[in-house]
Amino acid sequence: MDKKSILGFVLIGIILLVWLFWSSENQRKIMEQREAEQKQKQELTDTLAIDTDSNRQVIKDTISFTEESERDSIEILSDSRIKLGEIFYPHSIEYAQKHNREEKFITVSNSLAVMQFTNYGGTLREYTMTKFKTWDKLPLQLVDWRTGKELDLLFTSKDGVTINTRNLVFEADYENWKNVNLDVDSNFTLVYSVNLDSAGTQKILKTYTFQKDSYEFNVKYELLNSGEWLSGSKYQIVWGSSLNLTEFRSDEEANFSEAFAYMGGELQTLDASEFDEEYIGDYNGNTEYVSSRNKYFGIFLIPNSRKADGSYLSGKKVNLPNEGFREEYSIGLKLDVKDDKRETFDLKVLLVPLDYQILKEYGKDLELTLRFPLDFIVRPIAQWLILPFFNFLHMFIPNFGLVIIVFAICLKLLLNPLMKKQMESMKKMGTLSPKMNEIREKYKDDPVKANQQIMKLYKEQDINPAGGCIPMLLQLPILYALFGVFRSTIELRQQPFVLWITDLSAPDIIATLPFKIPIFGIDSISGVALLMGVTMFFQQKMTMTDPKQKALIYVLPVMLTLLFFNFPSGLNLYYFMFNLLSIAQQWYTNKYKPAPPVDTTSKKPRKKSWMEKLQDRAEELQKERSKMHRKRR
Repeated sequence: MDKKSILGFVLIGIILLVWLFWSSENQRKIMEQREAEQKQKQELTDTLAIDTDSNRQVIKDTISFTEESERDSIEILSDSRIKLGEIFYPHSIEYAQKHNREEKFITVSNSLAVMQFTNYGGTLREYTMTKFKTWDKLPLQLVDWRTGKELDLLFTSKDGVTINTRNLVFEADYENWKNVNLDVDSNFTLVYSVNLDSAGTQKILKTYTFQKDSYEFNVKYELLNSGEWLSGSKYQIVWGSSLNLTEFRSDEEANFSEAFAYMGGELQTLDASEFDEEYIGDYNGNTEYVSSRNKYFGIFLIPNSRKADGSYLSGKKVNLPNEGFREEYSIGLKLDVKDDKRETFDLKVLLVPLDYQILKEYGKDLELTLRFPLDFIVRPIAQWLILPFFNFLHMFIPNFGLVIIVFAICLKLLLNPLMKKQMESMKKMGTLSPKMNEIREKYKDDPVKANQQIMKLYKEQDINPAGGCIPMLLQLPILYALFGVFRSTIELRQQPFVLWITDLSAPDIIATLPFKIPIFGIDSISGVALLMGVTMFFQQKMTMTDPKQKALIYVLPVMLTLLFFNFPSGLNLYYFMFNLLSIAQQWYTNKYKPAPPVDTTSKKPRKKSWMEKLQDRAEELQKERSKMHRKRR
């Protein structure tokens, strides 16, 4: 392997190193106290301040609903005794507790999820996925009821105060207050209501509709005679908190957490890590959905009957008490009242694993929220090559580790023509080593002249010194795509392979160090990464032709092994398998296909390339100009 080949390999390692630091600005840290994280969840304020000049909003203790003709300023009192005004206070939770009206729950379950609803707020309290577990094998419950309930209405009352329906007590039309199993009862409808007058003509209703074998449910909001109790003509539907943490490393999960608003075919994205303070993006116009996500799961609010009139996405970065951080988001749909006698709005609520196939089936470009590192490179390869091929193989091969091995074999076969040409070129260069050493010795005092003579020798023997880098460069986009897929797609989450490899989407840690390795910032050892480094060492040793570059046989494998310690074990397994196949191919080429002898003394004329002809013509023109200049003098 010549210097340019080695330089190409070094550049690959440098690119990967820079990419690692770029994608993980803060090194992922092990949390020592899981409970301490949960205590950091702060109570989401019911109000937001909107900077209408810059369309940048910072979460405050107030919220503004703006119109060209009016602007209502709303004060929120966040004490335990919430003043809701004369209209709503008799229907408040505080009032109910004073009169010994207890909180009641209804649990609705199907084959995919268990959902718990409460009359306090008339809304969702818990959502547990039955097909998934947290990192520590506990039930995967996504809604944190301690920070506030979800799917609430937010508006200004005639009393001039902010009303969030999470603070109201609803009545349910289902009086048994028991578990509802959709596998038995099929479809189910649950209606929560608040009567604001004795005649029952002023109401707020929330109608939930559930289905069998589905992650989704529908919510229909009805505001009866809202002109009697709603100030202005605007209200909001809010999902006020982030999904619960589900993975071991909170800051790793934060790297994937974002909020989205899809409007007019364009996805608006909010990443809280980009801001030093609490921040909100305010958007006006037809909104097709809003969403927020953690690493593997997402919440989508998708209007059904009509598009929302706007949206907001708020986000903040929260430092944790030990090390690391997390990001918290809230999302909302902004709506205009269309009929103050009977205002209705219904939407689809989707709490779902971020599986490409599942999101694709729902339409509306939900799959755009599957964000990959270096998205413009990774997304096409992931969506059109890796994921479809993996899912196809998984239909026949139940173990994703074996799927990765088969994928490596297929890719090796696909790149075989290029690899074959590379190896032949390397062997041919090996036969030129004596001649190159003679040239270096002859021009040892003139390195530039020596390199010129070596390049001339390459041209005479029709050898491309950069040919060995081409297969590596072709692999690089696929390697990036695999890194993104293995690190962020739910298909590989908690998927085991063999022995100690229990999760192909995470590093396979076989030992933990009592210190961090400088520069790399790692404190654990990956078994598959070590195996990958060993195969890389032997591969380098088999292809190295220049004795002066012998040190690289040791430097590159060590550097890349340290780099890959933090990579998903699935990616390391792929690279390990690819290296094994390359070693086998190199061994076969060396043993059974020796390079033809090269006549290094041959002066046989060689057909020049168009570039060389162009260069020769330029030199001739330069000589002619010099002669003419001398004649004039």
